Amino acid sequence: MAEEPNTPSTAAKDPPVITVLQLLDEPPGGIPLSLEVVTLTWHDRQRSRQRLVSDRGTELRLMLPRGTHLRDGDLLYADAQRQIRVKAQAEPVLLIQPENVMQMGQVLHQMGNWHRPAQISPQGQILLLADDPLRDWLAHMGIPFQSVLHAFEPNLLAHSH
Repeated sequence: MAEEPNTPSTAAKDPPVITVLQLLDEPPGGIPLSLEVVTLTWHDRQRSRQRLVSDRGTELRLMLPRGTHLRDGDLLYADAQRQIRVKAQAEPVLLIQPENVMQMGQVLHQMGNWHRPAQISPQGQILLLADDPLRDWLAHMGIPFQSVLHAFEPNLLAHSH
């Protein structure tokens, strides 16, 4: 059978999709030739099964064990030429600065009731994902806070009953 004129004899192939089945340990050796990142919000870092595209266009398919939570810096893929890592995206959060232990207890008690994850700093600041009901409650209680963009990495995770 003859080829059609002006038809390429070989079709351009799409690059393969990388399937990620588990997080990797740090590879031995030096700095890779190329570092790629997938930038994800807190909610996206909780999804163990999803399709992603790195900042350089590499497609990945996450098929991690259920319950896997991605953290900033996690290594998803590595070979001799490149590494692909997770980057925590800065997102709207409320930076709460309780003035005393009573306010700290009130905030954490309420966040537990609302089943909200929280990030607490060694300086006693609390970071929570921003939303209007939380802003309203904090203002009503007179607890100082400010809206900021920051990567959210909770160290206190809420759970369902």
